[in-house]
Amino acid sequence: MKAYFLHPEIPPEGRPRALRDGESADDTLLGEPLRGLADEAGLIMRRAALTPYTRPAQAVTEYAKADGLQEKFHRAAYRAFWEDGADLGDMDVLEGLARGVGVDWDDLAPRLAAGEFDRVMQDQHDEAMQVGIWGVPGFVVDDSFYFTGAQPIEMFRLAMKRALKQRETGAAQGFGGIVIGEG
Repeated sequence: MKAYFLHPEIPPEGRPRALRDGESADDTLLGEPLRGLADEAGLIMRRAALTPYTRPAQAVTEYAKADGLQEKFHRAAYRAFWEDGADLGDMDVLEGLARGVGVDWDDLAPRLAAGEFDRVMQDQHDEAMQVGIWGVPGFVVDDSFYFTGAQPIEMFRLAMKRALKQRETGAAQGFGGIVIGEG
């Protein structure tokens, strides 16, 4: 997992979600095709009232990598945002999520305040931009196939088949597969 700044213009306090044509402020349902893809994958995804500032959540993910907790934290943050509409820019929310998966918040909090993870996150974002990733989630398979966004399983199968075929023919290999997300 690597950081990507999907909406760098979002201020630290977040931004109220802009309504789309035909939506009301109470409407939490996703539009198609995202709703269908989420249902197919067994995911609960509701639109939150606030688009959060996610850099602190991305920094917690970076910290969690050292203890092998990044996946647990990422899943907890995903559920909190998509199922409950939690503000992932709120430090109290992040503290609860982090502690809930075993992250040492007492060690992490001053490091977040000091911006310790800002450079590594910027470097990850820049790397994604250089290889052509322009959204989240972003996927790179064998440094050869790049795609972004919610995709049907067939897209992943196709990318893997093509990568394996390139390996069989001796094509150059790169930095392998990565998933780039927003924390």
